[in-house]
Amino acid sequence: MDIAALSIVSTQASAQNAASIMVLKKSMDTLEQNGQGLVNLINASAPIISPPHLGKSIDISA
Repeated sequence: MDIAALSIVSTQASAQNAASIMVLKKSMDTLEQNGQGLVNLINASAPIISPPHLGKSIDISA
């Protein structure tokens, strides 16, 4: 290969890497937003109130 062809191949590889990184960053941003939304949804949900008599004793006889 001559110098010009190597330069073109190198430029194309750099452009592909840059595009891949941009897609990865966008994907990570979307994932972070979805995760934050899920955390907000869990925090906003009503707490589960269990009956006070449950979980106080263990039956160890078989």
